[in-house]
Amino acid sequence: MAQFITNRKELMANVIKDILPSSSKLSMLVGYFYFSGFNEIYKDVENKEIRILIGLDIEKNIMNKYREFSLIEDLNHSRGEIKKNYLDSFAQFFNETDYFDNESKQNAFRLFIEKIKNGSLEIRKTLHPNHAKLYLFENKDTHNQNGHFPGTMITGSSNLTRSGLVDQHEINVLFRDENYIQGKILFDELWKDAIEVVNQNNLDEFYKRVIDKIWIDKLPKPFLLYLRVLHEYFSLNNEDEVSLPADITDNQYFNLKYQVDALHKALEIIKNHNGVIIADVVGLGKSIIASAIAYNLRKKTIIIAPPHLVDQWNDYRFSFSFNAKVYSNGKLDKALLENNTDEEKLVIIDEAHKYRNEFTNDYGLLHQLCQGNKVVLLSATPFNNRPQDIFSMIKFFQIPTKSTIQTVDNLALQFVTLIAEYKRIQKEQKSKKISANSLSKKINELSEKIRDILNPIIIRRSRLDLETIEDYKNDLKKQKISFSTVHDPEIQEYNLGDLSDLYMSTLEKIQTADKTEGLKCARYKPANYLNNLEDFKKATSKDFGDVDFLVMSQSNLADFMKKLLVRRFESSIYAFRSSLDNMIKSFENIKEWYEKLGKVPIYKKGKLPDIESLLEEEGDDINSDLDELFFEDHLKKFIENGLILIDKKDLNDDFIVDLKNDIELLNQIKTDWSTVSSDPKADHFKVIIKDLLKENPKRKIVIFSEFTDTANYLYSCIKDEFKVFKYSSEDATNKNKQIIRENFDASYKYEKKNDYDVLIATDAISEGYNLHRAGIIFNYDIPYNPTRVIQRVGRINRIDKKVFDELFIYNYFPTNIGEQETRTRQISTLKLAVIQAVLGEDTRILTSDEDLKSFYTAQYQKENQKNEQISWDAFYLDYYNKIKISHPDLLDSAINLPFRTRIRRENIEKEKGVIVFGKKGEDFTFKFAKDDTGLINLNAKDAIKVFEALITEEPYKNSPDFENVYQHIKKKLFIKKTEVPHDKGRRLTIDKLHYLKMLYPQYKDYIEDLISVVNSLDALPDYFAKLIRDLSEKSIDKDFEVIRKEIPHHYLVKILKKANEINEGKELLILAEEIG
Repeated sequence: MAQFITNRKELMANVIKDILPSSSKLSMLVGYFYFSGFNEIYKDVENKEIRILIGLDIEKNIMNKYREFSLIEDLNHSRGEIKKNYLDSFAQFFNETDYFDNESKQNAFRLFIEKIKNGSLEIRKTLHPNHAKLYLFENKDTHNQNGHFPGTMITGSSNLTRSGLVDQHEINVLFRDENYIQGKILFDELWKDAIEVVNQNNLDEFYKRVIDKIWIDKLPKPFLLYLRVLHEYFSLNNEDEVSLPADITDNQYFNLKYQVDALHKALEIIKNHNGVIIADVVGLGKSIIASAIAYNLRKKTIIIAPPHLVDQWNDYRFSFSFNAKVYSNGKLDKALLENNTDEEKLVIIDEAHKYRNEFTNDYGLLHQLCQGNKVVLLSATPFNNRPQDIFSMIKFFQIPTKSTIQTVDNLALQFVTLIAEYKRIQKEQKSKKISANSLSKKINELSEKIRDILNPIIIRRSRLDLETIEDYKNDLKKQKISFSTVHDPEIQEYNLGDLSDLYMSTLEKIQTADKTEGLKCARYKPANYLNNLEDFKKATSKDFGDVDFLVMSQSNLADFMKKLLVRRFESSIYAFRSSLDNMIKSFENIKEWYEKLGKVPIYKKGKLPDIESLLEEEGDDINSDLDELFFEDHLKKFIENGLILIDKKDLNDDFIVDLKNDIELLNQIKTDWSTVSSDPKADHFKVIIKDLLKENPKRKIVIFSEFTDTANYLYSCIKDEFKVFKYSSEDATNKNKQIIRENFDASYKYEKKNDYDVLIATDAISEGYNLHRAGIIFNYDIPYNPTRVIQRVGRINRIDKKVFDELFIYNYFPTNIGEQETRTRQISTLKLAVIQAVLGEDTRILTSDEDLKSFYTAQYQKENQKNEQISWDAFYLDYYNKIKISHPDLLDSAINLPFRTRIRRENIEKEKGVIVFGKKGEDFTFKFAKDDTGLINLNAKDAIKVFEALITEEPYKNSPDFENVYQHIKKKLFIKKTEVPHDKGRRLTIDKLHYLKMLYPQYKDYIEDLISVVNSLDALPDYFAKLIRDLSEKSIDKDFEVIRKEIPHHYLVKILKKANEINEGKELLILAEEIG
């Protein structure tokens, strides 16, 4: 009587297991054979004879859960080819999949091999395709009832797979009668004509093609695992044909190996991550690499650059023959309007660190422009201020909760943690409760974490890296390119002489130790004088959101303006007087508003002050920003429209009292300085310049000032004595740019001129210009932002053509008093330390004189020592390159290691535990655990140190404790968290969106997509999120119309589409070492 088996009431696997004890032989005809099927029954077949006849190709599971060995079904293939393909696929399946990577399945496999060796297991392939399934169980003599009951047959739909035996709904029929005999006759006929694949007779071939190639029970030397890790970390994919700079530009540019490597790596990163950050130090050719990328990608290109670099990018566009349009950073709205199509483009953003503030309209526009496109970010200093800055830049091409960076489980949560850590360090620094050593240690630890995140998407090399890595060093030498020696800066100090007393009294008036005295700057902080702050909050919450933040910002702004006044004095007397005049006019304008209109304007609507951004700005930029912030044009014309106003009755009397006192004090200072005609700083400076030019007339000089009016003033002071040219943003004409190229650019390909020996410039020229016919940089005043000094020196320290073996830097430092007042030390030390520790640097920007009196200068010197550090991985790259040349056989052995490899190491001074290197897609991760409870992520620097081994070290077999720890690590090797960090602002944004969905059902699809971008992906810039939070019920229709315009639906669709298309890749490689 027939019995049905459906894997519902009774499992096929259990039926087979029940039959096997009474059976001596098992013959199976199956369409597909997966090892998962053998694994289900292996414990019950150890003493059985088994014949497996495969009828069809091995089907690969489309979900890739179990990727099984496959037979290639091709009638034109010979029997030998079919057998070879099967064995090769067998080995490949074992090595490349996770299926066998646990002890139980390895034991099953060992039995599988043993049965082949002892002849109790044979596998053949039917000569022609056969989809039948037939399971024949020949009874033992003790169970065949004297031959009347020879065996059992099952036929139906189940293949020899776990799915067929356990998981899937199947229909099979079991027979215990004469059907068994008929089935066996049919099987034996097929078996006789079938192709032998695996049996006892071809053991040699089986060992050669399978056993010798699979990882089980293999113990390669630790040195080979070390080489393999280096190979995975450093190797470049050179399979695609890539056009190089010299070929593209007809030898206008060189094929420098470090740039060629960067080009290959950048193209690979863009392919895997949709974007790349190119952060080589100043002067190594970031723009050349980006231009070569654009040529090779063959996409329409959008270039966003500072205004003074637009012409340079047009030159690159022409030289590298790629289709592009260049937009200055003030034309982002135009760039978005002109490129609003679905065609995938390339967006190159030069000086990308300028777009780090998510709360600005520019950031929102640029984020829209980047969606659906490939992105290249260029910046020598991408980590400009805070972890938040670099997170903002990454978000141009990464979705926080669905990042393509496999080594980060959740980009958003990671950066929330880093930002909080940075703020704690800032707080400890300001409170002075932490030692300098502890502060430095915490900064370095934070920087390491950020570097780990950046590693898969950033390219960063310094000059010291190029000198350390012999491949690069030899290539530069071969092409007759070498670096200049940059000498430690010489410190120039000037004596104020008779002005000392006036200087000190002025500083006391501006900022006295007694906060109740001196300059109050009431004009900048009227919110601090409100009678009732709560009423003001209710009235202005839409405009300012967090009004407490407004009050604090105004206080900070007032302090900032005091410091700016001191900075202006230390720049030049002329700049100081100019600031006094401007402040007095502005203060008097506010006083007129108070007295004539009875109101005090605060800010333009939507223009809250960003003090940190102001601290970053220089010269012309800060002046224009302050003019915009303080709406001076509105004040002069008494224009109220667009301003936030406070009624005078809402302010206490101290406001007007302090405002009048400020005006009186500023006028007094102005009078004190009105009779001063001497300028010891400028006078001393002329003597220095004269001596420098006399010493070496061919060594041109570039003089930098932070402020345009100082540059103009200095030019007027020395123009009659020297051949001097001046350049600032107001001088940015094509004619003036041409003059600079002709006189100061050593790589200028036409006739060079010597009309000028000295160039006075603001930081408008510190980016994008080659000035290497000059051998001296003179910093007339020291900017707040030390990265500006790095940019300045980079103008004369270029790689393409060396003019001078030695370069000199002269710093005109502020006097001790002014230095204390500007508090440059606390602001700059933290920021520069983070930049250098995260990304490394190689130029000596500031002094090394240990005897400097100024603590400011001493701090700069201390930080500058960090610039001399090479990248941590330069040694390993150099070693890897040497192994490739000297021992290619060893590298080949490492590359051919099985994709699952595990060993034990003993008698080494490393922490005990298990370290695992995992590769998924094109990214990798390192995990370490001491037991099966804890787990830590290792950065590449620390992990490679653990894997590092001598060639003489021998491997050992893993201990019994290894398996549990290894499986614990493997389960969490690439787990990603999709959690979105829900702060107060995000919750309010989502609440407002749900309210809109209720009000406007006709826009349901749009709002739902907007909610997904905010709530699921954390991908909406803060600028747009604030627009949503600021919705007012009084003007809801108008506000919602603005939101739909500012946040168009097609922009959201591109973000969601990118999130859906992210392919996390498959695990390709897992190397494990047990440290015993």
